[in-house]
Amino acid sequence: MSNFQAWKRMMRYLKAYQKWVIVAFISLMGGNALQIVIPRILGDVIDIGIARQDSQYMLAAGLLIIGLGIIRGAFGFFSRYYGERLSHFVAYDIRNETYDRVQNLSFSYHNQAHTGTLITRAISDVDEVQRFFGFGVIDGLNTLMLLVGVIIAMMLESVPLTLITMLPLIPLMYLSYRFTSAVDPRWKKVMERIQVLSDHLQENVIGAQVVRAFAREGYEMKKFSDENAKLYEEQLDLIHQWTLFLPLSQFIVALTTALVLFFGGIMAQEGIGGVTVGTIVSFNAFVLLLGQPLRFVGFVILQMTQAITSSHRVFEIIDEPITVDDAPNAIEMPSIQGHVLIENVSFAYEDTPGKPVLRNINLEAKSGQIVALLGKTGSGKSSLINLIPRFFDVTEGRILIDGIDIRDVKLNSLRRQIGVVLQESILFSATIQENIAFGRPDATLEQVIAAAKAANAHDFILEFPEGYQTEIGERGVTLSGGQRQRVAIARALLIDPHILILDDSTSSVDTKTEYEIQEALSRLMEGRTTFVIAQRLTTVQNADQIIVLEQGEVAEHGTHQELLDLNGLYAEIYRLQLADQDRLKRELMALGGLLEKEEKRATGEVRKMRMSFGGS
Repeated sequence: MSNFQAWKRMMRYLKAYQKWVIVAFISLMGGNALQIVIPRILGDVIDIGIARQDSQYMLAAGLLIIGLGIIRGAFGFFSRYYGERLSHFVAYDIRNETYDRVQNLSFSYHNQAHTGTLITRAISDVDEVQRFFGFGVIDGLNTLMLLVGVIIAMMLESVPLTLITMLPLIPLMYLSYRFTSAVDPRWKKVMERIQVLSDHLQENVIGAQVVRAFAREGYEMKKFSDENAKLYEEQLDLIHQWTLFLPLSQFIVALTTALVLFFGGIMAQEGIGGVTVGTIVSFNAFVLLLGQPLRFVGFVILQMTQAITSSHRVFEIIDEPITVDDAPNAIEMPSIQGHVLIENVSFAYEDTPGKPVLRNINLEAKSGQIVALLGKTGSGKSSLINLIPRFFDVTEGRILIDGIDIRDVKLNSLRRQIGVVLQESILFSATIQENIAFGRPDATLEQVIAAAKAANAHDFILEFPEGYQTEIGERGVTLSGGQRQRVAIARALLIDPHILILDDSTSSVDTKTEYEIQEALSRLMEGRTTFVIAQRLTTVQNADQIIVLEQGEVAEHGTHQELLDLNGLYAEIYRLQLADQDRLKRELMALGGLLEKEEKRATGEVRKMRMSFGGS
């Protein structure tokens, strides 16, 4: 996209506010017209009022200038007020459009994009566009209108003197072009550096605990300081261009005034072209009138350059294709019963199309069944379950739910009926009640409490002073890992899904918490088709089906006992994790039985002894 195309695209956002554009434009025209009239009145005051010594004429002219000044002030107010309103509404629209696109972009995009980059573009870059509409557009139009109006007014006064006055504008135009060419790449560098700093800050805020744990504060501070120093140098370089342009433009305006006085004076003395003293005064007022806007040409160019550069970065996000979206003829997903059929599914990520992570997966999960997925890290477990709610689209094959291809239904109607509990439970900076009701914001407090009780979360929630109204902070930092997991389970329970996806939900908690989570999950899985990813076999050995993945393919498929009899990869995992535990459990049970028998025998002996003592 060229700079001109980016500028045209920015201007299209004004179409929604045409009435305000018209008001601002008319106000600008009115204000400029009145400004152009005032120098002409001054010329008449010199040529008529002073030459004739007509005090009444001069008084009337003075009062007229005051009245015109008041009206011009009103025009200026309306042009600036509606210009500012337009700028903020344009920024509002662009920011909403950017955020909507971010919400709908594929997970492949989010896996590659930096959070700090998205924040910088949605906030800082959009602010640059807003400033351009608020000041750059208004000041640019003001300068253009004044320039055209003043040239016409001067031509009506004296064509030769007008041509002399316009001569310095040629080098000014050249300087403006050079200024734009110099500023554009420098501003891009500044915005890219701000983006780097934003990424660095965002990563360090999230990883603050790791930085402190490894005592790397000094290193991170130096790294940030170095990037900040580069930003400082690049901003100074940008300011250097501005400081060169502004004095030169001011000098050109002063030179124009000198030319008017010098050549105008000669022409007035010689009576050339009808130039009078009043004409010279008018021309000098015209030059001064143009002086300030012309000096702001650089400012306008700078703002336009910054806005176009920033718009390129924003439009990159807005134009990013949505790879997972509703089909043109998509239908609402009927109420799901839970029958899932995965047919010949292969999948590769967008950034590595030639390296499929899943190959020819075939799987059928009947309604209410529990399907467990096992395999080494990178075997494709998470990739497979992410295909069911269409976080990604299959590369080959298809996935059917109740006989319907999931690509033929609307995404929201599909995902509303699928519950997901991830390995790392993502909670939001809100109350516990709001987090549990995230999928059903219309849920009552009683329904939220019922879900929390089923998830074994109710008791610890009541331990907080504010109970369900407790603010849990960013990412739920005030809760422990097990507490966050149970809140996430309650969130999934509340939407009452017919298909459930559990991603290694108990991999990093203590034994007691694991038991509480497993108890909650057991309630959650009742009557639902469930896909479970787990590293611990205790969570999957009672599943209806166990799928063992290896390098993106189904290596083994069966029940717990069938896979043990197969004596393959699952049996190896079982021996590593549970064989010794099961053997110890049986020994303890056996030992428990022997102890119980011994205890009964000892109790009998004591009873006999007491009876014998009593008999004696």
